[in-house]
Amino acid sequence: MRSVECPTLLVVDDEVQILELLHLSLTARGFCVTTATSGQEALAAVQRDRFDLVVMDVLMSPWDGFDTARRMQELSGCPPIVFLSGVSGQAQQEIGARLGAAYLTKPFRPSQLVEIIRRVLNLPPQTS
Repeated sequence: MRSVECPTLLVVDDEVQILELLHLSLTARGFCVTTATSGQEALAAVQRDRFDLVVMDVLMSPWDGFDTARRMQELSGCPPIVFLSGVSGQAQQEIGARLGAAYLTKPFRPSQLVEIIRRVLNLPPQTS
C-alpha cells in the first residue's frame, strides 16, 4: 500500500557507502527509506514490513539482485523493483524486464533514480 505522505522504499546494496548515499538522497526527496546490505536482509525486511518499492543492486553476494527478486516474488504482495547495476549489458536488462522490474545503470544521477521511482509509483513529477 503506497503512503501518499511518504512512500516507503527498501534500498538494497552490499556497498555500504552507496547505500548511505542513496538513503540520504532519497530521504531528502521525501521518501521513507529502510536499507538492507544483502538479499537475505532484504527478504526478511519484505516479510516483516510493507514497502511501496524496492531499489536493489544486481551484483550482490551470495544472492544477487535477480535471485533476491525471485524469492521476493514468491511472497504475496511483493512491491515493484528497480534494479541498479554497474553492468549495462542487454542480457541483464532483459532478465530485469522478465522479472517485471525497471533497470538503471550505474553511474546515475539521483534525479534519474527519483524520476524512475516516481514513475513506477505513479506519483506526479517532483518540482524543484
